[in-house]
Amino acid sequence: MMLKKEDEEWLAESHPRLTRTGSRVEGTITFRATHNADTGLFLIVSDDVCDTVGGLSLCGTFEISIEERSDKAISKLPALRVEGIEAVSDRHFSQLDKSACLSSPFEETDFLVPDLDFRGYIERLVIPFLYGQIFYSQHERWPWSDYAHGAVGLLESYSRCPENVDPTECLRLLMMDSNWPKVRAALLQESIKGHTQCFCAKGDNIRRCHPAAMRGVQQLQRELRAMKAMNLVFHGRLDKGPPEPSRGFLTRT
Repeated sequence: MMLKKEDEEWLAESHPRLTRTGSRVEGTITFRATHNADTGLFLIVSDDVCDTVGGLSLCGTFEISIEERSDKAISKLPALRVEGIEAVSDRHFSQLDKSACLSSPFEETDFLVPDLDFRGYIERLVIPFLYGQIFYSQHERWPWSDYAHGAVGLLESYSRCPENVDPTECLRLLMMDSNWPKVRAALLQESIKGHTQCFCAKGDNIRRCHPAAMRGVQQLQRELRAMKAMNLVFHGRLDKGPPEPSRGFLTRT
């Protein structure tokens, strides 16, 4: 993980107990932050920054490590690992490599182009994630209701920015999720209705449970049909060669 000179200077000043060792940043991070549930505003508070959002103020100290990923199939962001926190899916850790789920893969570009925005990565992703861990430990839920993960999170993100995402990339990531069979079954329906079973563990009607995910899977179905790529869903894999015209009930309506 390459840090610019200004990144290292900022790190030394703002988080002196985090040190760079080779390609890894590790050590202790301490912060105070506030989140206003009514406005959705989040603010990191310091001696120079007063709490102006009027939310719930929490202080935290964590032992963390940040390093470049060798496998970027899950995420292209540096991998964050946190000591002392059980790396389970309810706490938004990937079950593939136990790293923190910080952002939808479709929204990572904001932090990676033209190169890694390390300060933004810390302040907009890492610290809010750790704030959420403190809140979860106290309340057994997240402080923000729209922080979904897995297939649901992918589809919610896709519903927000489908024009910026290759539908086959969305499909590739969904196929890696344990709930892919549910998503595949929905995509193969003639039309996806609100009573379709949700892709989360609750399994309620998707309209009531995760309506943004419903919009995302409906949009993905439309895009794949427009590309005549529904055969990828039918076969359940992406190495079947170029898209072919779909057949029968899979044809675009």
